[in-house]
Amino acid sequence: MSGITVSRRGDRIVAIKEAACGSERAARLLIEAEVLQRVSHPGVAEYVEHQTDPMIQLVTMFAGTDTWERQPPKGLKAVRALAVVASVLADLHEAKIAHGELVAAHIIRGSDQRPVLCGFGRSTPLSHESEAADLNALATLLDDMTEALNDEQRTHVGAISADLRRDSLSARGATGRLDALLSSETPATPARQVSRGVLALVAAASLGIGAIALASTTGSSAAPPLIALSSTTKMPVATSLAATTTTVLAPPATGSPTLVNQGRRYALGQPGDMAIVGDWDCDGTNTPALLRPSTGEIAIFSDWPAPKVGIAPQHILVVDGAHSLEIDDQDACIMLRVRTANGSVLIPLESI
Repeated sequence: MSGITVSRRGDRIVAIKEAACGSERAARLLIEAEVLQRVSHPGVAEYVEHQTDPMIQLVTMFAGTDTWERQPPKGLKAVRALAVVASVLADLHEAKIAHGELVAAHIIRGSDQRPVLCGFGRSTPLSHESEAADLNALATLLDDMTEALNDEQRTHVGAISADLRRDSLSARGATGRLDALLSSETPATPARQVSRGVLALVAAASLGIGAIALASTTGSSAAPPLIALSSTTKMPVATSLAATTTTVLAPPATGSPTLVNQGRRYALGQPGDMAIVGDWDCDGTNTPALLRPSTGEIAIFSDWPAPKVGIAPQHILVVDGAHSLEIDDQDACIMLRVRTANGSVLIPLESI
């Protein structure tokens, strides 16, 4: 974090970069400010403001105390984090933006170890050359940060970095292959920690709400069979509203709720639906719940999907006239309050 001042602006903690007008650093800060103003993404430093007089100053939201240069992830945690970096880079490329200097010093070790990209001072519009440079930089990170893996794992990672260098693999393709490696090595964890691509809520025969299916950004992944659940099943609670967390990069279907988990974006449901996340089973992990106001259907999911699989709702119920979901935190486990025109319905976790 060299050359960066951490300060407070009102109730916000921010990071400030400064440079004298006319200097090379000032020119890079202006480029970075221009890029960050066009990007809203959980894996990219969040722009607050910048000024050009009496000196160049760029202000972003404070994302963490260290970068990967000082505190790199190791082992499979590095693979998991690099899969997130590859996904963010893919989103940037789809928005026709090249990072330009993807190095460990420009990846912040964010909250919950989530990587956040910064250092966009050499960013350019995407071209074949600038994309290749980004992919080569990603390959270097893969080589440098996965030395602690076993021989078989290093062989898999080495094949990915080699394909990136020879321009036969995109950042999106690298994301999928890293996720596949994680899925084979740690089958119990990728569902929550390294989910790829976009989630699509697919209509089920009985209620119109079925499985959350993993859908690649190219549309090549097929949804798994749907699981229809009883409309009398009761459903639990919520913790934090996340449906309004959207991104201007590689957006999902217009109007669909968008959730962010571990630095990855998920599009859930259909336009007009509402989504929140909560620790429904009190296991310390937040997962989605979705309301379809047009029908009153509510679905709750117990996990995030792993690569190349789908997940069905754990519970589905119908509340006539339901138009919104709220958090009602009044017990050891949180509760979901469903608002209707005639009042509200409180759905406790214990009733599931």
